[in-house]
Amino acid sequence: MKKLLFIALLISVFLVACQSSDNVGPEIEGNLDKIINNKEIGLSSNPNDYIKENQNEYDNIISKGEKGLEYLIDELKSSKENGLKEWIMAKASVDILKTNNPIKEWSTGKEWIEKYIETLSERSVK
Repeated sequence: MKKLLFIALLISVFLVACQSSDNVGPEIEGNLDKIINNKEIGLSSNPNDYIKENQNEYDNIISKGEKGLEYLIDELKSSKENGLKEWIMAKASVDILKTNNPIKEWSTGKEWIEKYIETLSERSVK
């Protein structure tokens, strides 16, 4: 009986470890989906309205820290779109970076990521 309990404990520890913050993508995508598909917003053209109406989901994205930032940057770089989702991903990246954000002016998610990549390239050359 003790062996079974020990094995069950090991399995549960393993399962929790597999769901660690290393795999933040699905959780971030779920939160982004809730934010951008909120029907109560209507057709607002202000991305901040979507964030305000879904503050918990947005805060959850920000709470992922460095792992979340890595995921957001990878997604922004590979995205073929330049819409609401990309803007919110860029804004979340800015909020994770806080004072370390080198980009002060941007209007679209793709603009932010292009400037961010350019700034990183310039820093690595120096």
